[in-house]
Amino acid sequence: MKNRLAAGLTAFAAALVLHAGPAAADIESVTFSGFGTLGVVRSDAADLQFVRVGTEAPGSGRLNFGSDSVLGVQGNFGFGNGTEAVVQVLARHTPKHDYIPRAALAFISFAPSPEFTLRAGRLRVPAFMLSDSLDVNYAHSWVRPPVEVYALNPFADLDGIDLLYRTRIADVDLELHPYFGRSRVDIAHYGHASLSRLRGLNIGLSKGPLTLHLGYSRARLDLRWGDPEFDRLQHALGAFPQGRLMLAEMQGNGASASFTSAGFHWDDNRWQLIGEYAVRRTSAFVNSASGWHLTIGRHVGATTPYLRFARNRQSSPIVSRNLSMGLPEIDAFNASRNNGQRSIGAGLRWDLHPNAAMKVALARSRIENDGWGAFYPRGDILSTRVSGRTVNTLSLSIDVVF
Repeated sequence: MKNRLAAGLTAFAAALVLHAGPAAADIESVTFSGFGTLGVVRSDAADLQFVRVGTEAPGSGRLNFGSDSVLGVQGNFGFGNGTEAVVQVLARHTPKHDYIPRAALAFISFAPSPEFTLRAGRLRVPAFMLSDSLDVNYAHSWVRPPVEVYALNPFADLDGIDLLYRTRIADVDLELHPYFGRSRVDIAHYGHASLSRLRGLNIGLSKGPLTLHLGYSRARLDLRWGDPEFDRLQHALGAFPQGRLMLAEMQGNGASASFTSAGFHWDDNRWQLIGEYAVRRTSAFVNSASGWHLTIGRHVGATTPYLRFARNRQSSPIVSRNLSMGLPEIDAFNASRNNGQRSIGAGLRWDLHPNAAMKVALARSRIENDGWGAFYPRGDILSTRVSGRTVNTLSLSIDVVF
């Protein structure tokens, strides 16, 4: 399937270039840009570390530079007749515990008219209202987008095709964004997950300072955990009659997954209101959960102070309760994969320069009684209690664009 898709994308991209005509053979314009963040986060719990689940690997120190630090460069190559190629290379901490650069974007686009744009190649999974700018921290007032919502879907790369249709109805701008493809994400240590037959549709509306977003997608989910703790659990389950059934809910191939998100963004250069709600539903391997956040900010000169409220809540665990039999090992596994928490935070963005901003954020998070939230034990995970605790975090960052 992967090879057929890659061949199809190559043929589609070639067709776009050929359709653009002889002028597409020569590059008419080239622009380069980039962005970067140096960030650090620290928790007040000596035995816990903040982790952006699905984005980075857990570390061992109280100061975590991997959650937010990132460097990206992008090249846009215009061929004329509405044809353009875009390549973006990104380096940040990965679940494999390295900083190896990767191609975050690598696509060719063709715009036969101002309303239509066809794109093929490596795109961004548009799961959220702010998916296109998730790595460009300078674009946001936060140090990072609220993890209670944005950890629900860690898939970033869409290898496929999409269509952008933009039109204006009265004084409202409408964008329809259907897409199709596949995606893959690494899981800490040596695990991985993939989405195939991924298809979705986003609808965007904007009028003046208000933007609205609605999105829905479905896919087939395949997943393999790769941490030593799961390996030990997998071996131990062999002693139970229902062990094989429990393992079938923990990892494997062919689960169904869907994702829904809705959000709004208001900014009239005085007040800023941002809210989003998202729901993840799966038949196996990952828990079903939902999350929401609300941010209220005020622009005061070169600064933007804000308050943020957020919640992530599990609706069903990975291993169902009728199978888990109350085994402590299964309860611990379910909790370690549950990002449930609620938090309240305050922050400040200070625009030092037209291309640079400094940010600080304080947050107080209450981890759900059956979850680990956005935290991971620094020491022995078997003896460290995570669930039900309250943790304070301090985050600092410097963001630039160039």
